Amino acid sequence: MARIFIQTLMVFGLSMITGHFALPIIKKVGLRQVVREDGPATHFVKTGTPTFGGLFFLIPYLFVFLLRLITKREFDNFHVSMLLIFVFAAIGFWDDYTKVKIHKGGISVKQKSLALGLASSLFALYYLFFSGQEIIFRLPLGAGPLTVTGFGKVLYFIFIVLYLFFMANAVNISDGVDGLCSSLVFISSLALIPALCRIDKEGMMPLMELCLILAAGVLAFLFYNRHPAKIFMGDTGSLSLGVGLAVIALLAGFPWIMLFHGLVFILEGLSSLLQTLYFKRTKGKRLFRMAPLHHHFELGGWSEQKVVIVFSAVGLIAGILGIFLV
Repeated sequence: MARIFIQTLMVFGLSMITGHFALPIIKKVGLRQVVREDGPATHFVKTGTPTFGGLFFLIPYLFVFLLRLITKREFDNFHVSMLLIFVFAAIGFWDDYTKVKIHKGGISVKQKSLALGLASSLFALYYLFFSGQEIIFRLPLGAGPLTVTGFGKVLYFIFIVLYLFFMANAVNISDGVDGLCSSLVFISSLALIPALCRIDKEGMMPLMELCLILAAGVLAFLFYNRHPAKIFMGDTGSLSLGVGLAVIALLAGFPWIMLFHGLVFILEGLSSLLQTLYFKRTKGKRLFRMAPLHHHFELGGWSEQKVVIVFSAVGLIAGILGIFLV
C-alpha cells in the first residue's frame, strides 16, 4: 500500500510540475484553442487559450507506467489499460494538432471514427481472444458472474467496440466547460475504487491503482483548468480519460456500472446525438437550446461554475448509487 500511496503522490506532483514548465512552452509555440463558432457567445473570450493540457497528466502517467513495468516485471491489467489510454491520447493529439496547426475543424469525423474504432477493435480482439483471461460479466446486485465463451465472445466484441467508442467520445464532449471534465473524471475514478473492492480487493488492485493515478492526474490538472481556465486538456486528454474509465469497468467485469459512474458523460453524449437526430428529423428544430447538455444550461442562464457544481453533484450521487449495485 505504501508503494501505491507514493505512486499516487508522484503522479500528482509530476502533473503539477509538468504543467508549470509546459504551459509557457505551449503558449510560446502557439498551440492555442479556436472556440467553435456555433458555441455560446460567452465562450468566445476563450479563443486563444492554450490546449494540449492533457499532456500535463499523460507524461506522468507514462513515467509511472514504465516505472511500474520495470519494478514489478509483469504485464497486468494496469499496463493493458494504460496502453489503450496512450493509443486514444495519440488519436486525440492528432486531432488537436490538426486543429491548431492545419485546419480549425481538426481531422474529419470519418478519420477520427475510423481511428477510434480500429483502436477499440484491436483491444477487444486482444482481450477476448489473446489475453488468456477468463472473460467475466458480473451481473448487478451480486447476482453472479457470467463467463463469456463461444459465440458470446463475438457478440461481446461488438459491444466492447461500441462501448469504448461511445464512452471516450462522451467524456470528450463533456470537456466544454472549465473544470467540468476533470471534476467528473476525478469523482468517477474514486467512486470506482469501492466498487472494485466489493468484488475482489486483492485481484482488482491493479485497476484500483489505475483509478488513483487517473484521479491524481486530473486533480493536479484542475489547478490549471478551473475557471477561468489557463489551458484546455484537448482531445489528447479527454479521449484518453474516457477510455481509461471505460476499460477499468470492462476489465472488472461490470461495464454496466458506467451507467452510474459515467451518468453525466452518457447524458452529455446522448444530448448531442439526440439533438442531431431531432434536428434532421424535424428539418431544423432543436430539442435542446444547444448541445451538449452543459451548453443547454448555460444558455438558460447558468454560469460555468454552477454547471460544474451541479453536474459534479449528480455524478457523485450516481457514483455512490452504483457502488451499492455491484
